[in-house]
Amino acid sequence: MNTSLLTAVSLTAGTMALIIAFVAYQIHQMQWLKHHGRRIVAMVTSIRHEMGKTSAGFTRDNYYVTATWTHPRTGKTYTFWTWMIDRVPNYEKGSLVPVLIDPNHPERFAMDL
Repeated sequence: MNTSLLTAVSLTAGTMALIIAFVAYQIHQMQWLKHHGRRIVAMVTSIRHEMGKTSAGFTRDNYYVTATWTHPRTGKTYTFWTWMIDRVPNYEKGSLVPVLIDPNHPERFAMDL
């Protein structure tokens, strides 16, 4: 086997391993939040709509929902966001939305809208 082919196969395998590890880590984080997270209620501060195109040329609607919450004990405000593809959010600015946070690190969160 020549060296360039071996290098290409190694790079492809390494890239795939990193992608799989990243996806597994994200799934693990979501599962951890579902079991140990604290559900809070945040207020939607903005919903941004952008239109884009897929690689095949089809149009796609992207929605970015941003919400904030102020920790009652510390007074620190946290900002949460999520990205929705081809689905109009059921919320508007000022709506209250559920957010799962890590109680020790509220910057780790999940918005499941």
